[in-house]
Amino acid sequence: MVVAAIVFFGVGCYAIAQPEAHLAQLGLAANDQAVWTQLFMGVILLGLAIHQTTTSRYAADPAFRRAALLSILIHVALAFVMYIAPGETTRIRWSVISVNGAFAFLYLVTLPIKSIGYHEEKVS
Repeated sequence: MVVAAIVFFGVGCYAIAQPEAHLAQLGLAANDQAVWTQLFMGVILLGLAIHQTTTSRYAADPAFRRAALLSILIHVALAFVMYIAPGETTRIRWSVISVNGAFAFLYLVTLPIKSIGYHEEKVS
């Protein structure tokens, strides 16, 4: 979850700082509504990054498993929405689809490991 949190934090900061450039890299037209949506998405990604970091380090196993299941759904949904998004298909768009698919797969693989009793060391 920490790696996904770092990615979400970076993308969120970039979407807030450079919404027009972010839209262009995704192959989407930059208009006032799209720019506002990028700003809004950036703020949500920052919140999600903080939540993922906190959950991965300090949540009990049942809460971690629920967060991991939710993360699988979120990453699959993000990949699907980016796949069906209008506009030009770019390398960045395919990268976003691939990264979200990879995160969903990794959560799917590691969730049973966490569920069968593997515990990380306590952070002191």
